[in-house]
Amino acid sequence: MGAEMSKPKPRVVYLHRYPPEIEAFQWPALRELAKALAPAYELVYVSMGPAGGRRNEELRRDMRVIELPFSVDQTDSRDKWFKTLRWYAYTGRTLACIQELAPAVVICKEALPFLPGRVAALGFPTIIETSDWWWSILLGHWGWGRKLAERLERREVRSWNRWNVKATVSTRAEGRLLAAKGLEASRVAVINAPQNPGVFRPLEPAPSKEELGLDPARTHFAIFGIIRGGKGYDQLLDWWRTAVVKHPDWRLVVIGGAGGEAWCRRQIAKRGLEAAVHMTGWLPTKQDVNRWLNAMDAVLVHRRNSPDNQGIIPSALYNGLSTGRPVVASGLPGIAEIVRDGTDGFLFTPDDGASFVAALERVVEDPDGAAIIGRAGSLRAAECFDPGRAARAHRDLVEAMRANSES
Repeated sequence: MGAEMSKPKPRVVYLHRYPPEIEAFQWPALRELAKALAPAYELVYVSMGPAGGRRNEELRRDMRVIELPFSVDQTDSRDKWFKTLRWYAYTGRTLACIQELAPAVVICKEALPFLPGRVAALGFPTIIETSDWWWSILLGHWGWGRKLAERLERREVRSWNRWNVKATVSTRAEGRLLAAKGLEASRVAVINAPQNPGVFRPLEPAPSKEELGLDPARTHFAIFGIIRGGKGYDQLLDWWRTAVVKHPDWRLVVIGGAGGEAWCRRQIAKRGLEAAVHMTGWLPTKQDVNRWLNAMDAVLVHRRNSPDNQGIIPSALYNGLSTGRPVVASGLPGIAEIVRDGTDGFLFTPDDGASFVAALERVVEDPDGAAIIGRAGSLRAAECFDPGRAARAHRDLVEAMRANSES
């Protein structure tokens, strides 16, 4: 009896390049998952260290953290990319560390190219997170790049067809995308990505447009997040040039920026839209972004109709819904699993500029009805992206995979 009681708990390795302090914000179910696993498992988190040694001991109480011998400042884009290269250089040592830990299950939350396949090849039951398609992110600015990205992603996904692998997706549409890339349907588990409650939320009172330097007589539609070509900002600006001819009082507000801000300003100037588009530039905190969103007439969630976008739920979708402002979104299959047109948001036909403008007109023509739909959207976000539910689903998947490996 005593020997059984002292038997070590089976380990679950959680692999991510960012430390738990960052991951707990990016994937808000981490804290709940650690607590859910704690009674039966030892959770071992493997990552870089936090910038300046800023560790949250309360968060780490339910896990053991193994840090690589360098830290990352995620707020510094140059440091983030440089440390990602160092992370790659340490891949061999990281995999050796996992091998030595002999985990019951590995949760590979790092979807950087080639890494999930190499983790799965270790032979341990592995859960692969597929939220980011990095080849599309890196190469999606160009038509030839999107084709090359698709080939590289197919090669990676096919390497996951192992008895011990499950890939988590946020939508059924994303599961179909994985199947199209070559993953067996039995390898897919649908778990909606959790939201970070309380950061993006309705503000009472909402900031006035005057406070933000905007003309209150204009109608403002905001798009926000990191700017990159694959999201279709160029397509959106083409549509906007047509929209403001019909509606000269409309203004597009581009919130945020990061690496693509200069490119976006050039695209705006190229189309002569300087008076019709306002760019905030990079905002230092998500609370600042939330203030801007709360002052908008509607929030836009735009993605072009490309294979890499078919199944995704952009973070901008659930963050936008959580503000309680009306959300106008591309009616791609994954997004349409969450947003029900006319009930908790507005959908337009992907790649269709006329449908986009018509959706905005629906918001403007019935502001009271749009406000009701906006409030319904915040309830929908809370329902679909609950961190506790995501944590329980992951715990159940861990237990099922462990049981399957032992049978």
